[in-house]
Amino acid sequence: EELHCSDSKCPGHRCVNSNQCAYSVSYTEGSSIRGRMMFDQFEFASATGGSTRVRASFGCQTFESGLFRSQVADGITGLSQSTGFGGTLFDWLRQAKHTPNVFSICLGVETGAMVLGGQVPSDLNADWIPAASYGAYSVTLDAIKIKGVAINTPSSTYRSTIVDTGTTFMYLPPQAYRAVRDHFLNHCPWGTCASRKATGEYPDDYCYSATHADILAFDMMALAFSNGVSVPFGPDQYAYELRRGVWCLGIFDNEHNGAVIGGASMRNYEVIFDRDHHRVA
Repeated sequence: EELHCSDSKCPGHRCVNSNQCAYSVSYTEGSSIRGRMMFDQFEFASATGGSTRVRASFGCQTFESGLFRSQVADGITGLSQSTGFGGTLFDWLRQAKHTPNVFSICLGVETGAMVLGGQVPSDLNADWIPAASYGAYSVTLDAIKIKGVAINTPSSTYRSTIVDTGTTFMYLPPQAYRAVRDHFLNHCPWGTCASRKATGEYPDDYCYSATHADILAFDMMALAFSNGVSVPFGPDQYAYELRRGVWCLGIFDNEHNGAVIGGASMRNYEVIFDRDHHRVA
């Protein structure tokens, strides 16, 4: 069912081709999409068996550029707190079924799970971090630690850090990035780092010929947040296998202040977005 631009559910009453409700989105790395808003029935699997149907709006793409043309995935499902396009698929589910305003994502290497509208157990043993109550899931990162010692970077450079499953890797402000990169290049568990250097895909790829066991011997790091919570992340989170036997650093230069904690950094954790209480675990 097509959504008309005169409809109250059309964000900003954006019009295209006379009365069609339009949308357009551009991303930092250069990709963009645009099209028109539609309604349809979506079916969700239930944790207790069976399924739940919800009527929701979505974007029907008529134009795409950048990675949307070359990547395997055909689209994107947003889970932000923004209502700029009338709310996300999760918002429609929550409003229709009155579920808790909570979702979680657990990413493994080959499998994973996502729970929408789950209840947070009162006795859950979790490290909670305050997050913004609107838009992106912004958190206050104070420091990056390597082997328990904070790198020499002002905490102010991490401001506007977001937790973003839609970004694959971690992006750090320039000074912090250089410190982490240099540690990766100069502190190998096998001795002379240069002896195993390998070629990546891009000039800012830093890679080694190594086994998974070799990589697991690299140093542990941690994300230190303003409320005192410290979340460890090791080589399984900050390195990735580009091709068989070649492992690369999965942390990149944000080229400005602020950081992005991407999906690779969340591997082997369950990350809970509790929007009711403005916090992330």
